Amino acid sequence: MKRLSLLLFSISFCIIKLHAQTSAKIEADLLKSFKKIDNTVQDNEAANDEFGKKLFDYTNKFPATIAYPFNRLKKEHLDISTSDDSQFRIYSWDTWTGGTMHFFESVFQYKDAGKTKAVLDTVKQEGDSRPNYTKLYTLKAGNNTYYLAVYLFIESSRYYGEGIQCFSIVKGRLKDDEKIIKTKTGLHSQLSYEADLGSIVNIAFNKRPTIHFDSTTQTIHIPLVEAVGKVTRQYITYKFTGKYFEKVKS
Repeated sequence: MKRLSLLLFSISFCIIKLHAQTSAKIEADLLKSFKKIDNTVQDNEAANDEFGKKLFDYTNKFPATIAYPFNRLKKEHLDISTSDDSQFRIYSWDTWTGGTMHFFESVFQYKDAGKTKAVLDTVKQEGDSRPNYTKLYTLKAGNNTYYLAVYLFIESSRYYGEGIQCFSIVKGRLKDDEKIIKTKTGLHSQLSYEADLGSIVNIAFNKRPTIHFDSTTQTIHIPLVEAVGKVTRQYITYKFTGKYFEKVKS
């Protein structure tokens, strides 16, 4: 029995080591491609196409990548957000293909029924604005699991915005249309706001009002923006009531 235990341990250790080596090689290859996307280069389309395809292929074919930290890529400003249950991950990057308006692309990676899949969320036409996903929260509601992704969009050197998008994994498919947010205008799968960057530029980055989700109270907090686009320190709150997020008094 002791020999069997040692053998199983050795096999498991070798598998883990092999996965780590494979993931490290994958990261090195991705890093080489990612560094070709340069904010000083006018035309980055080919570099983005190459990196996006590689990231999609690797995350689709190698299940272990969903748990790999990719620290070297993070240092180069690839945003990677992973859900608390480790079933969903988003990779986002700035394509540097716009001027003062920024265009982002993402790869969504998720697990379902023991399989790992990926979706490339890319710019499909000129002027197509995709957001940069920066945080990922997990909400368990009965038999359902929802993923709340906070995203950023930059419209110009003056205007920016934030939003929160609801995802779910159903029957092997990633859904981005889970309409669980209830407002005066009906049911929605996301909430967002636009604002004047000048209203927060003098606030320390880590103290700026931002969208966040409190998992303890199951509440979404969104900064209140005045009519002139000024971000205030007050928040609008939406609490999950069992089926929907509904607005409550702050």
